[in-house]
Amino acid sequence: MSPVVATRSKRTRLSPVERRAQLVACAISACAEYGLARATHSHVAERAGISVSAVHSYFRTRDDLVTAVLDEVELQLSENVQGLLTQNAPVRDCLENLAGRFTNMSSEQPDLIKVWLDWSTGVRADVWPRYAVLNSGFVDVAHRLLERGKREGVIPASLDTMSAARLFIGGGHTVALMHFSGVARKEFDIYLEQLVNMIMGQGF
Repeated sequence: MSPVVATRSKRTRLSPVERRAQLVACAISACAEYGLARATHSHVAERAGISVSAVHSYFRTRDDLVTAVLDEVELQLSENVQGLLTQNAPVRDCLENLAGRFTNMSSEQPDLIKVWLDWSTGVRADVWPRYAVLNSGFVDVAHRLLERGKREGVIPASLDTMSAARLFIGGGHTVALMHFSGVARKEFDIYLEQLVNMIMGQGF
């Protein structure tokens, strides 16, 4: 259980907004441990230190609970991807900043990233279409950035920017998996540099 969740879960009177935020954090923790398909109201209640019925008063069904979790995961990831890839900075800086941010999020928000990874593999689940739309949006943002690079002359005109965008967004999964596998920071740095070089059509 997350130390933050455990601290917040002591018997403290919270406002409805604060309580809901706490329960979403607990739900993310539960989904990270049990998976989106198996996390329950009971798991959330245990983490929050409240009754199961109290959790139901905020999220009536398990679908409501999962939706709240995915809302938060989508918000956090979108803020990072949209913000870092659309900033007014050199294309390489944008790519490196986002790659580095995925590395940091894997350390700072491991439960959220674990839920994202789980979500990305649920191709037969009801939540898959929503993930596909989210991922497509990320690819589109990366594609626009790489097209800007072409216009600025920092990316070869021959580069297929849509394929490169897909490779780059997919690289975020690799970064997360490397982190959870305990890969050393030096290896991270080498991978990120080679990823950005490849995406920009500059080789290794």
